[in-house]
Amino acid sequence: MAAHKNLIRLQAAKQEYDWGRQGLSSLAARLAPNAIGHGFQVDENKSYAEIWMGTHPNGPANLYDSPSTTLLSLIAADPQHYLGETLRRKWPATTHIPYLFKVLSIEKALPLQAHPDKGLAEQLQLKDPSNFVDSNHKPEIAVAIGEPLCVAQAKYGQGKTPEHPEIGDADTAFMGFVGFRPLDEIKSFLESIPELADAVGDKQAVASFLKSPSKDTLRQVYRSLLKRGVEARDSVSQVIEGLKLRAKKNGGTLGFKTKELTSLVQKVNAQYPGDAGVLATVFFMNFSKLKKGEAIYIGADEIHAYLEGDIIECMAISDNVVNAAFDDPSTLAPQIDTFVDMLTYTARPVSHWDLPAQKYEQGRRGCSVKYDPPLEEFIVVGTFLGKTKAKEESLAAVDGPTIGIVTRGRLRISTKKGDVTEQLELAEGGVVFVTPGNEIHIEVLEGEGPGEAGEVWWSLFGA
Repeated sequence: MAAHKNLIRLQAAKQEYDWGRQGLSSLAARLAPNAIGHGFQVDENKSYAEIWMGTHPNGPANLYDSPSTTLLSLIAADPQHYLGETLRRKWPATTHIPYLFKVLSIEKALPLQAHPDKGLAEQLQLKDPSNFVDSNHKPEIAVAIGEPLCVAQAKYGQGKTPEHPEIGDADTAFMGFVGFRPLDEIKSFLESIPELADAVGDKQAVASFLKSPSKDTLRQVYRSLLKRGVEARDSVSQVIEGLKLRAKKNGGTLGFKTKELTSLVQKVNAQYPGDAGVLATVFFMNFSKLKKGEAIYIGADEIHAYLEGDIIECMAISDNVVNAAFDDPSTLAPQIDTFVDMLTYTARPVSHWDLPAQKYEQGRRGCSVKYDPPLEEFIVVGTFLGKTKAKEESLAAVDGPTIGIVTRGRLRISTKKGDVTEQLELAEGGVVFVTPGNEIHIEVLEGEGPGEAGEVWWSLFGA
């Protein structure tokens, strides 16, 4: 019976948001035939944004061999077996897995957003339970796992266009906006780019910030800019058009050494014409460029807007989000005050949000790395096998539940607990759930490409 298994294949859930990559250009879509299965076929006219692996009600995983059975209902039948003693003691009131594990395939900017801390999440759920279905916080990590953006763009027919100007290096696999730039950088932009002050539309707020840059004065400027984005959208749009025209006349530099700022304005404005978020991201926020395997950590109440690329994302189990740009103005209007007031206004260089990969000590053959954020809910582990590396890896048992997804190759995954062993053979997109206390063995059966690569990403509690 499935109720007593230690290694269980899952059917993941998919999300089709309009910011997702279309058709087979989406990694989420390419993984879906095995992650979703049961006759799934890719529609080239649909945007496949996310694959969810977890127990959140907005996208619960089911048992692959019994799609009418949710993972959550299986856990509820024997929480001790499926969650383990450590997790049960820590969160005795729930049978949910404490994390939500995802693959994201991003074609254009997600809404400018932040996720509430636990206190605010509780307030928001009480006030608006239809939009805030849980009361948990949502700190998250993002790990770049896709091909370099220039390779993906060439492969799927996305040449250089206004939506895809040349930004980033040849090995950049992900781009996004995260956290506020250092205050002196924001000050320099407000001083040297007159269009920014015009878009803010509050001379006193701008003057106060320029005189005394601080979190409080930044909040005033940012509130005015975002509010005008919904209340005076036409005026903000005219400012952006004027900025683009001036940049074109000046050779695309806006007076700075690099054309990157102008290219970002061009790219984001092509996606969301006239949106205040164009200015609120490019000139106020850090621009993060990640190579494959690099990661960032976004804490609760931290501002961010992912822009492009394929990533592994993992977060504390929640779907709470407050948006302030890159969405319909009527939807944004009631959220902006909450958004502006909730932010931490941490203003640091982009490296502040880096989450370095570390050796995963429980990987016995040295083929796994971990991403360990300052959280108690999860860590993320990547296992990389191939011809120039080992073709097998073993992961020591942990005290909590583990979920994994195969992203390259055809692999054999087996578990061992005492004298009980189980195994599954999975191709790209295959998703597994492993109960606590099991050693996990991964073996490449058929690698991908000349390097015969095999790759699995894991999220786990209790390491």
